[in-house]
Amino acid sequence: MKSIKITYWIITACTLIGFAISAFNELTHSPKTFTGTTELLGYPAYFLTLLGVAKVIGIIVLLVPKYYRLKEWAYAGLTIDCISAFWSQMAVGNPMGGIQPVAVLLFVLLSYYLMRKMESGAVRNHGGGFAAVNAEQRVV
Repeated sequence: MKSIKITYWIITACTLIGFAISAFNELTHSPKTFTGTTELLGYPAYFLTLLGVAKVIGIIVLLVPKYYRLKEWAYAGLTIDCISAFWSQMAVGNPMGGIQPVAVLLFVLLSYYLMRKMESGAVRNHGGGFAAVNAEQRVV
């Protein structure tokens, strides 16, 4: 269980650092991000702010202990961000630009998987947690 927790935090930290850098670039409208998003992909400039704020909220939710339902939503949002980035790169004919979103998506999915694995271990050890809530919902 301890090795899963350490691995979870290493993978999650790497993932969230990447999203934090991305959010910073989007919120500050850095020239490279601004040009790539508005000119290459064709999105409006305000979309950068929207993405940046959403990423910051997702990062905060994943760092705060508990609130597992919110964490699931944060993981869903990060997954949608990665899939959208991949799809956008493909739509403008830039297949090499689609490699990064897929790599990031793998980190997001691995982090989510490890979080669920930790939660299922916490249920067995302590009799509570997210998986117990899901089991109760299935019974009802």
